[in-house]
Amino acid sequence: MESFMDNFRERSEVEREWLQELFVFVRDNLYPVLGPSTGSVSPEQLSLAMIRRVERAVGSSCARSLPLSYRLISVSELVTWQRTPCCSNLTWSTAQHREWVREAEQALPNHEALPRANLLLIGCLSDGCDPERSCDGAWRVRDATGTVHCELLSPSPLWLGLPVLFPCWNYIPQPAPGKDQEVEERGYLELVGCPLPLTSDPEMTFNPAGVNLKRSVGVREAAGLIQHRVRGLRVKVYGEVSGVYPRLNIAGKSFFCLRLREGRHTLPLLVTEPCCLWWQQCLCVGGSVCVSGLRVCALQGWSGNRVLCATSQSSLTLLPDTLIQDLSDTPTLDMHTPDLDTDTVGSDPPLSDCSSTECPLPERERQGAGPDPSPSLRPRLSKAISYKGVLTSVLSAAAGLYVIDGKVGLCLAYQPLQRRGLRPGAEIELHDVHFLYRPSPHFHPSMLCVCLRSSLRVTSFSRLGSEVDRPSDAPLPSLLLERNLGVSQYLWLCHCCRALRDRLVPRWVKEERVYVVARRLLECVVTSEKGGGRGGRRDIYREMLQEPHHCPLTEYSVSSPVCEYVSVSDCVSVMENECWTSLSLASLLPASGSSLTRAELNPSVAWSVGLSLGQDSQPRPLLLVGVLELPGTHTLRLRDQTGAVTCVAVETGDDDSGGQRAANNTAWIGCLVCVQRFTMVMERFLQSEFPSYRHLDQDSYITHRHCRVYIQLCLNDLQILSPSAAMASLLLRENSRTTQGGERETERDRGEMREKRGEEREETREKGGEEREERREKGGEAREERREKGGEEREEREERREKGGEAREERREKGGEEREERREKEGEEREERTDYVSERKKRSSEEDRIEEREGGAKRARQNHTENETCSKPGGGASLPGDWPCISVVMCVEGKEGVAWRNEGIACEGEEAGLSLCFSVRADLIGQIQRWERDPRNCPLQERETDGQTRTVELLFVRSSVRWFPLIQAGSFYRLIAPNTQDPSVLIGCRVAGRSGVELHTNPSLLVRSDWRIHTLTHPLLTTPYSQSISQKVMSVAEVLDCSGVDLVSFHGVISQRITLQRGTTTHTPTQRDVEAGLSVRLTVCVEPRGRSLQVYLDLSRTPYPPGLVPGNTVLLTSFQRRLSRVGGVYCRSVPVSCLTIMALGKTDTQSCDSPPPMILLGVWALAGAEQCVVGRVRGHVVCVLYLQLQWTCSLCGSIYTQERCTRPQPPCNSTSAVFQAEAKAAVEDGSGEAHIWFSCPVISGLLGLAMPQWEGLQRSLRVRGHLRVYTRGRSLVCDVEAEDPLLQYLSCVCSSSTVCRPLTLICTLHTRSHTPAARREDSAQLKRFTRGDREFVTRMPPPLQLTCTHILEERERD
Repeated sequence: MESFMDNFRERSEVEREWLQELFVFVRDNLYPVLGPSTGSVSPEQLSLAMIRRVERAVGSSCARSLPLSYRLISVSELVTWQRTPCCSNLTWSTAQHREWVREAEQALPNHEALPRANLLLIGCLSDGCDPERSCDGAWRVRDATGTVHCELLSPSPLWLGLPVLFPCWNYIPQPAPGKDQEVEERGYLELVGCPLPLTSDPEMTFNPAGVNLKRSVGVREAAGLIQHRVRGLRVKVYGEVSGVYPRLNIAGKSFFCLRLREGRHTLPLLVTEPCCLWWQQCLCVGGSVCVSGLRVCALQGWSGNRVLCATSQSSLTLLPDTLIQDLSDTPTLDMHTPDLDTDTVGSDPPLSDCSSTECPLPERERQGAGPDPSPSLRPRLSKAISYKGVLTSVLSAAAGLYVIDGKVGLCLAYQPLQRRGLRPGAEIELHDVHFLYRPSPHFHPSMLCVCLRSSLRVTSFSRLGSEVDRPSDAPLPSLLLERNLGVSQYLWLCHCCRALRDRLVPRWVKEERVYVVARRLLECVVTSEKGGGRGGRRDIYREMLQEPHHCPLTEYSVSSPVCEYVSVSDCVSVMENECWTSLSLASLLPASGSSLTRAELNPSVAWSVGLSLGQDSQPRPLLLVGVLELPGTHTLRLRDQTGAVTCVAVETGDDDSGGQRAANNTAWIGCLVCVQRFTMVMERFLQSEFPSYRHLDQDSYITHRHCRVYIQLCLNDLQILSPSAAMASLLLRENSRTTQGGERETERDRGEMREKRGEEREETREKGGEEREERREKGGEAREERREKGGEEREEREERREKGGEAREERREKGGEEREERREKEGEEREERTDYVSERKKRSSEEDRIEEREGGAKRARQNHTENETCSKPGGGASLPGDWPCISVVMCVEGKEGVAWRNEGIACEGEEAGLSLCFSVRADLIGQIQRWERDPRNCPLQERETDGQTRTVELLFVRSSVRWFPLIQAGSFYRLIAPNTQDPSVLIGCRVAGRSGVELHTNPSLLVRSDWRIHTLTHPLLTTPYSQSISQKVMSVAEVLDCSGVDLVSFHGVISQRITLQRGTTTHTPTQRDVEAGLSVRLTVCVEPRGRSLQVYLDLSRTPYPPGLVPGNTVLLTSFQRRLSRVGGVYCRSVPVSCLTIMALGKTDTQSCDSPPPMILLGVWALAGAEQCVVGRVRGHVVCVLYLQLQWTCSLCGSIYTQERCTRPQPPCNSTSAVFQAEAKAAVEDGSGEAHIWFSCPVISGLLGLAMPQWEGLQRSLRVRGHLRVYTRGRSLVCDVEAEDPLLQYLSCVCSSSTVCRPLTLICTLHTRSHTPAARREDSAQLKRFTRGDREFVTRMPPPLQLTCTHILEERERD
């Protein structure tokens, strides 16, 4: 050091101290790693060269100035302590750095420039070949403390192994997932400028004259040489680089390919030698190179083709472009070059920034492809282009998704990901990249995707700092390779990962498990579609080398998968928007809507419903992912972090019929599910004051509107992405039950084989018994002799055994440990070879248990007590399921409906004494059991059924009403009270009575908010309670025909729903709802045209029940059966009534497409509604019994004449009127007679009037306003003068053959005619008949009363 410092005696003390540190640093960190190529260089010489290079780089006016603000840093210090991105430039001044920052931040305003660090970095560039590691071809900066990866823009082979100074560089740290990660993998360098050599090497400057191109051949000539493989032949080829393909690592062997071009001819080269892998960074498309030492080889994966491969003697030389052009212009002797085979060596035109070539399909695949009727799934062909741009955004570096120039997407997932250097602001150059238009709606319309034949090169490093990318998407490219996904499917998967992270993390899914959920989601969606995975393996040699080019990106489908994963809040928004955009008020009116007054019109539009299948949504089917939960209300909900939606859920029964039933399995609560098949229900509530149907298009008459949206689904259609603990144990038991069933069949087969083998052995034993007896007698003497001789030998063996016993004991101890280790290893291997489905369910169960333990009590309570207003906040770190508890098994006999009842306890946010509650009557089976932990829905144990059974009334109040949608009559449950071992908690209390009064009530038990209920799906009871006893459920016909029954329970299909006049209610919920106080009339039937029953619901004291839409099957429990004034049967709700959705209807129109049956009037009169309610009647019109035409005021219902209302007191100022008409005619068909009523829409058809005539008749009546014609004797009479022209016209029309003609009518039965004629004797009347001179008096039933809904013309009948 002294001799070194003698050169700087005139320097200041500060400079001398800085120089001393430099010398020590060079001596300790740089000098030990110098290679033989540097010659004999001492540390002093190296330090002096370093100082000269630094002073020249600083470029100050003072030649001897030193950058004292810079500090030398080693590689290990850089990667260990530098945690943020930084940049260093020795040649900058402060003004230059500020200008650099300003330009960088103006290019991308939302990013900040890299912070400056005054650090000096020196080292040697290495090619990645290290004796301690395998050669990976990655360039590294090396010193005595370690190595670090580096990226270079235009590296030269001459730089390797030389000590250099890096004047300008960026350091980008990388995330360190674990402690085992190597130091050099925690960051990398971006070498912006050329490194400055510290030694004078004459070869550092390229000399074209020194290039030895003797015995080198061009691409055209080399293509002829590879046609014939000659052993030992080495080829030296020069040409222009047309493609540099990514480095691959297959089975631990790394290699890459490049392609040389000469004119229109190309030649592939394969580099597999580890010592040559570093060439890849030196090669760039458009550059000229000369490669020597190449041999001809044949690839096993690319049969019938040969390529040139690099050897250990190969070398790479970079050539100037002018030299290749001169060589190409020189004529060459081409004696041994045959005509080129286009199958072996392809030809493609050079690609520029604007050139593109379409990638055709292979002929065999083009012939197999057929037309696709779906435009969204029709395959498209991509185009191979070259592109140059600036990275403006990094969507996911781990998934290989970027944005170029702010408008073009970039996908790198089909190549081994090269994440170094790809940061916002970096300029890149792409060659042979596939251009795809709109492959996915979730990304940019224009997408560039690279395959194994594409070339990617960073031409300028970014000046901006970027956030460290989270590696959570790292498994996505491996899934792409495993499933061989198309680009549309992969982009959809990436979108789902991002959406799942936003909507489920961290409340329900951990960050590291997002990929697992996304994988299962992809399996659910892709497997249900055609072409869900391409299958097979990618042919890498064909993809990189063969002409014409074909790869997974050559052909792509648009928007596959076709479904759209939306959040729950977005789904609710879609339904709310569609609710009003699809509304047409005129379509809600009946056929006679034009004749409705205001009092009739507004109730008709007060309620309507819109149904839409999720898979029929436009432009793509909807897909939902969420967690099923029971909030503090009486409904089931699907929730994610964006919102929640109410669900009406049913499930498929256990029987073979496949019918649906009400959902009762509580194991679904807490499951993360994928919902593909569901129905969106949009109920609309309107408060309006429309004067007439002509004003329906004026929104000013709508005073209030409200919509209720929810979804209907079947639980069996859901795909479980992450099961709850109860569901995981249930799936595991079902899988083990299936496995045991298969094992039992196998054991049965084995038993039969054993029996057959046993019989064969018995026969053999009987035959061989006699032979053995003879041999025993003969061999007895010989054995005696051998025993005497063998006695001495046994004594000798005993001595040897005693001597060898100790040695065996030692070997046994050693061997025992070895056997135990082998058994453990074999056990692990056997566990890995178990059934996939069982392992997946076990893994899911274990993962959910771990999630619950780590999540603690907070998340477990959140699913049950989220909206509870009276519960206390819980704490603790252990899971509630791990606490001691007590339980009892119960069988539900029946339940009451949810209602607002007076509990007598005020609660915040509610009126005093009023709260939601319902009660359940159940049989408690067996004794109360103690548990150390929550048994959940584990199989029923025998001890739980021992003991007596008692009936109790379970009271569910406030937040406990959340169990209402899953508690069904006839089901078995386990009621659990946590955090106690006292059995008295689950013992009901009786109502105290007075002395002498006998009480017949059951004990009552108040269900607390923290209690849990688990469904026992397979109770396997051996007690008499294995068959549940539930209340008798009747059909609609039985309810209509029964008598003497007050409360009935029945089921049926909702065919019609009408909102009655809004009732008054004394209870006002916290959120005022337009649904409060509704009265609804449901028409329930068994078949669309069968007998029907009207049910009146009073919703003034109950929360609004979802699912009351036409088509759904409902179970109505404890409804009061009533008789109307005219003898009709109807039902009405009472406070104990309960309504349950049992099955879901179809979304199409509820009317049948088939015409109603043809029926005779006589048969219909005798059978009544038992025959049918709607039918076709073909008969003859005998006469018109009644006809009324009237203009009615739409506001008050009075007669409207001469443009004014005739109501005297109080006067009506209405200016709108509607025309109403009604008629009754006698029709007979030979078997009977019927009186058929006709409404306004069909009267014109009855009278045979054309539309102009019918409209003219209405205008003629405006002066009079009202006209009524009825039959008296054989003529029609009227209340007005008999000579009225209008009366005479109508009398003439009604008595003409135009009216009295044969007709085919579609009619419905009047309510009073539902009862058969045999049961309507009380309504029969005496009628007198005269035949000659005799009179007959007989009791005749009234004629059949029908209503005509449609008149069929002759062409319609045909």
